[in-house]
Amino acid sequence: MEKKWVNVIIIVELVLVIVFTLLLLEGRGVITLWAISEFEEGEINGELESIVTSLDYVLGLEEEIEFYVYNDEHKNMQVLLSVRGELNNSISLYKHLIDFSPSNEGKKFKYNVKLDEFLEPGLHSAEIVALEIPKASGEGYSGSRSRVVSELQVHVPYPGKFVNADLNVGKAEINETAELTVSVLNRGKMDIEECRAIIEIFTLLGESVGSVETNSLSVKSFSEVKLKSEWMVNVLPGDYIAKIKVFYDGEILEIEKQFAVGAKNLSIEGVLVNNFQLGEIAKLQILVENTWNQNLEGVYANLIVYDKNGQVVADVRSAPEIVDKLSKKELIAYWDTVGVSEGEYNGKLVVDYSKRTEKDLVIQVSQDSLNVFGVGYTIRPRASNNTGMVTLLLILVILLLIANLSWFVFFRRTMWKKK
Repeated sequence: MEKKWVNVIIIVELVLVIVFTLLLLEGRGVITLWAISEFEEGEINGELESIVTSLDYVLGLEEEIEFYVYNDEHKNMQVLLSVRGELNNSISLYKHLIDFSPSNEGKKFKYNVKLDEFLEPGLHSAEIVALEIPKASGEGYSGSRSRVVSELQVHVPYPGKFVNADLNVGKAEINETAELTVSVLNRGKMDIEECRAIIEIFTLLGESVGSVETNSLSVKSFSEVKLKSEWMVNVLPGDYIAKIKVFYDGEILEIEKQFAVGAKNLSIEGVLVNNFQLGEIAKLQILVENTWNQNLEGVYANLIVYDKNGQVVADVRSAPEIVDKLSKKELIAYWDTVGVSEGEYNGKLVVDYSKRTEKDLVIQVSQDSLNVFGVGYTIRPRASNNTGMVTLLLILVILLLIANLSWFVFFRRTMWKKK
């Protein structure tokens, strides 16, 4: 009976020792918990968008077409517009050089197109190109970025039967049914009696993962029909290739299109800061997870902190990393907090991985803690100057160890004497 009580006391004492030891380690910054959050995808307004305008050819047709140029990084810059492509002689720009100030997010422009030349049957095109050039005096026209901001496509009808086709994949989520729609446009002068399509789906490595067939429809000249089918999505998130064969009155058109299953997101699994002290360099450890079936290159995290006047207090980012498919990666960023005052700041956290997403934050800075709110998690460092509490916990651990040892020796001697 006495031996049983000895065992119970020893177990209780050991549990208490472990609990107090964990509390002590956490208070000293050795143990810090990860906080979990999903970083949802949301495109930032500001990418230079490519807008396609399609026209059916009519000799002598003249139209004005609008397009936009965006100052995505809010720069003080100039943009030079030019035309390239087969139809460049048919397009007239009203303006060639555009000035942007940091407050200009984007501007709308127009160009004139006049089809006064005979064109062969088929597709003819031209592009409006925006070239960023330095605005500061003394710098040359060595553009660092160019982008197609508008594309014109002119379709000249074929004398017989001819189709263009495209595939639209509805929302494709794992273990759900996705609707596949093949849009078929008859650009010939003759009607098509029967048109159908077969869609085969492959991984980027060429492995077949599914095949479906659409319904069959007739297509009148210069008309469009939608051929539909359904596909049960039983693959991992990622990029896939659809190979489409369109059969129409004894002819075959083959096209390919890449599409995505699931959303191409990175999730932030947690943000860790150990031993934060205001006035020192804080190490931000940002754990991200890639659920995509392809590696993501050039992934980095960027934390920007603003004061109450909107001035940038900190702009720190991690080095670009490759996040392997279906894996996790830790991104490291360093914030030098010298000169930073205690208080509350606004900020944003950006993750860039060929797409750019951002979330607004509220950041609370104190002498030994850093709290971030706004994305569903908190950065909560565990550095502490509470030496009194640490000392008290240490004393309690030592006393418990002594008490445990005393009880053990006492009962061992009692049991030995009884023998």
